[in-house]
Amino acid sequence: MYTEDYEKRGFPFRNFLLKLILIIVFVFLLVWLLPKFMVPAITKSINENGCNCSAKTCENNGLKALTSQIFADNLERMKDAAISYYTSERLPQNIGESKKMTLSDMIGLKIIVPLIDKNNKAVDVEKSYVKITKVDDEYILKVNIKDSEKEDYILVHIGCYNYCESYVCQKKGTENVPLKGAKTTPITYVPVKEDTPTTTIIKCVKYDGKYYDNAGKVVSYEEYKKSCIPEEKHTCVKYDGKYYNNDGKVVSYEEYKKSCGIPEEKHTCVKYDGKYYNIDGKVVSYEEYKKSCIPEEKHICVKYNGKYYNNDGKVVSYEEYKKSCGIPEEKHICVKYDGKYYNIDGNVVSYEEYKKSCEDKKEYIYEYKKTTNAKFSAWTKWSAWDKTSCATKELNCSDADITCLKKLQMYTRKEKIGTYDKSYAKTRNAIRQTGSYQEKSCSKYNYIIINNTTYATTTTTKYTQTNVINSTTRTSMGGWTYVGRQLFTNPPRDTETTHYKFAGADYSYCTDTCTTLPNYYYDVYTYTGELSKVINTTKTPGSTTSTTSESTSQSTTTSYDASCGEYVYKTIPIYSTITITEKVTREEPLYGDVCYQSIKTRNLLEKPNTKTKWSTYNDKTLLSNGWSYTGNKKLK
Repeated sequence: MYTEDYEKRGFPFRNFLLKLILIIVFVFLLVWLLPKFMVPAITKSINENGCNCSAKTCENNGLKALTSQIFADNLERMKDAAISYYTSERLPQNIGESKKMTLSDMIGLKIIVPLIDKNNKAVDVEKSYVKITKVDDEYILKVNIKDSEKEDYILVHIGCYNYCESYVCQKKGTENVPLKGAKTTPITYVPVKEDTPTTTIIKCVKYDGKYYDNAGKVVSYEEYKKSCIPEEKHTCVKYDGKYYNNDGKVVSYEEYKKSCGIPEEKHTCVKYDGKYYNIDGKVVSYEEYKKSCIPEEKHICVKYNGKYYNNDGKVVSYEEYKKSCGIPEEKHICVKYDGKYYNIDGNVVSYEEYKKSCEDKKEYIYEYKKTTNAKFSAWTKWSAWDKTSCATKELNCSDADITCLKKLQMYTRKEKIGTYDKSYAKTRNAIRQTGSYQEKSCSKYNYIIINNTTYATTTTTKYTQTNVINSTTRTSMGGWTYVGRQLFTNPPRDTETTHYKFAGADYSYCTDTCTTLPNYYYDVYTYTGELSKVINTTKTPGSTTSTTSESTSQSTTTSYDASCGEYVYKTIPIYSTITITEKVTREEPLYGDVCYQSIKTRNLLEKPNTKTKWSTYNDKTLLSNGWSYTGNKKLK
């Protein structure tokens, strides 16, 4: 009965367990299949919004762009700082020559501040550097940066181009986009650690100790010169202060003119280079020059400067002037002259007859004038730049000014003008004997006082004065043992048993001029004897005085470790720490302003001239040919 009922009802827990397992399997399948259908929709939604990637990928791409931008900005800052630093005297002078600065050097020169990468970490100041190399008529600047994650570099072509605002600038036309996602920056980006090779070819340059020919291959120096440096030949030209004939040989000026067919320059009726040339081209005095080239101005039949000149050009009276020059007697017509009235026939009449004869019958003629401008020769070309005094003033005038026959322009630049001795000084503490005194002392010991402390020498080696050691000795002497020569960036300090003797300076890390103090060399000496502190000169090393216990009020005396011997009076030297200054000098270049001038000239061919004419009113022929009224008129 129990068994049948049990089998009919089944086992409730077993049914429940089977249902639970089916539910778990269904949920698992749902979780596995649902993303398969949702991902394409998500991707499509993102693509429709302008991004051809998944959300995670787009986020990573944005982060990479930001990272690249920070790296590119650091490259740009190092590049700009380097270009501003490399002036004429700092650039490599010979083709293939290079100069290098680490980021640490640049920070020390105060031309850039420390750089920070995307991880907020400082860029490596030793492995990050700039290197400039001279190639032909320009330079290649390599800017290398190593930060906490990567190391890349760029190559920039720079030179002294006519569009530069500073001494050198980046060559136009060499701009590329440096990093994917970054802003456009005018630099050529060359990755260091890419798996694919770079397409940059280095031609005709010495780079990293190797010579590259015009095909970008590493060759010997002779092949490099043959490929990249053509032999310069100067033909029929003055170059570097020398004259070259038509075969390219250096010759005299006369041979140069003869070989190159240069006609002899002839100066006629002109002042040239401070000398006067006559009409035959010879150098003469100013009087002979005037006589030959400037004809005497002759006044004929004219009133000039208040005087009358006849037809021979001589100064005569007014009557002789009229007679010689055929000037008719002046006739007064229709005018009141000298208190009298003249009629239309020129006769003296009454006022009534004057009015009747002359009213409405006057005819006038008018004065016209025409001015011709001065004529000049063409300006010569600007001369080559020549050194001159910096007190020379520029000369610039108006081309319309007849006195403007010369113009002068100036150019100033910094150059090495000599050398001077520059001093460098360091102070340090040294021990020197500053005095002595007589004192009762143990006969078996020598005593000294150093910085107010009394010492006994427990060996036979005496403590001698350290300032007697010569810097060229470099050997042990007296109680002092020579240890060796050492280099110090900071001045060392003497002690009781160590002494430093200045030996010289080290300028190896300086360029033309040290911006900081150089390093100093010192010879090091140590005292070989033994020094023991004592209470006074009557005490032996290791001795003590009597002591009293507070609890027992009993005094105890300790015996001496060594015998003092008899007491004698000895000279006790006194040593003290003093401050000394050690100086060195070095010959360094002196730079200053050097001035250059360039000149151009012209000649006055014809002076300005003003002519006058009398004619009727509104003479269109005269007016159309440049004549104008003067405002004067007279009866016809």
